[in-house]
Amino acid sequence: MAELEQVFRRYDANGDGKISTEELASVLRALGALPGPGEVRHMIDEMDSDHDGFVDLSEFAAFHCGPPPHGANGDKDQEAASETELREAFWMYDADNNGKILAWELHHVLRQLGEKRSIADCSRMINN
Repeated sequence: MAELEQVFRRYDANGDGKISTEELASVLRALGALPGPGEVRHMIDEMDSDHDGFVDLSEFAAFHCGPPPHGANGDKDQEAASETELREAFWMYDADNNGKILAWELHHVLRQLGEKRSIADCSRMINN
């Protein structure tokens, strides 16, 4: 849960305990994504269980750690969605599209997110 809180704080730029559409859009842009009109609002709405227009830590945690959907194909659908999300996240890091995340690519993304890590740090992260 500590890691999830750390990720949440990255999104919650102003520290008010809520992720707004502007904050989510900012993180997506920093990662190289260009969300279309309404796409960020849709993402917030998926997580916003109390419908206040924001995502708090409990909603963020429930979305990312909640149980998979039930039903005949629930597990298969969840597995396919997870694989798609993982591939999309991978390609955001793989700037040269060679199928590998290199230290300089990780360094670039972390810098865009405000992390101050050296290329040597990034190389150690990848090699571990």
